[in-house]
Amino acid sequence: MRKLLLTVLLGICTLSVGLSQVTIAPTNLFVNDNSRFGTYMVINNSNENQEISIDFVFSYSALNEEGQRRIVEDDSVSAEQYSIAENVRAFPQNFVLNPGQRQIVRLRIAAPNDLQDGTYWARIKTSATPEAPPVELEQTETVTASLGLIVEQVTGLYYKVGSVNTGITVNQIMPRVSDDGILEVLTNYERTGNSPFLGSIITSLIDSQGNVVQQARSSTTLYFSGTHKQDISLNDVSSGEYSIRVEFITQRNDVSSDEIVQMQPVSSTIKYSLR
Repeated sequence: MRKLLLTVLLGICTLSVGLSQVTIAPTNLFVNDNSRFGTYMVINNSNENQEISIDFVFSYSALNEEGQRRIVEDDSVSAEQYSIAENVRAFPQNFVLNPGQRQIVRLRIAAPNDLQDGTYWARIKTSATPEAPPVELEQTETVTASLGLIVEQVTGLYYKVGSVNTGITVNQIMPRVSDDGILEVLTNYERTGNSPFLGSIITSLIDSQGNVVQQARSSTTLYFSGTHKQDISLNDVSSGEYSIRVEFITQRNDVSSDEIVQMQPVSSTIKYSLR
């Protein structure tokens, strides 16, 4: 049997391929140094047994100067400073879920006691594949080409130690209109504090009377400094004088405010002439 590996990054990961469907919740898991324990749930919504295995890796998303996002997995310097992937254990780590069954997975973080204040992180990699039939059954069947699907769902694990804080400083807002008529707003920012920014970025196009004529919002995690890009539609927007406002707020619909490292909202505005 050949196996196809499919990785899903972040989010409440519900993936349906044929009759295979496994759900993981919550989206992001937060643990503090007072408890060192956390839990999440794996649910088998399919009609076949699923073999589940759990591993931990260090990675993060980064933005380049064009606002393009990529996943960084080979940053040994940042891993040495921020990773807890080697300090996490899952109970159970390998198990089988019957159709409709759910399993609570308990995590224990055995991090060093001398960590400096701040937020450390890892990725929880939960792999699911349909349970293989017994060897005897395989031998009695006609030999055919078959494909086994391994689904890797990667979610976030954050470990908060001591006093945590985060902040954003906006250095420059650089708007441009693309060839297909989209206003691309590039915001160069610096992430400050000792923790990643988890929140939302709201970009608004405001007319000369102070009315918001177009707006875009995205939920994101900013681990380090970079350039964020947000697209704004210019449909039904007339030429004229406008302002562009970019706001960073520590609020997300998929994460409780109690879990997010909070900061005061940060906004920056520039004048913009649309021709």
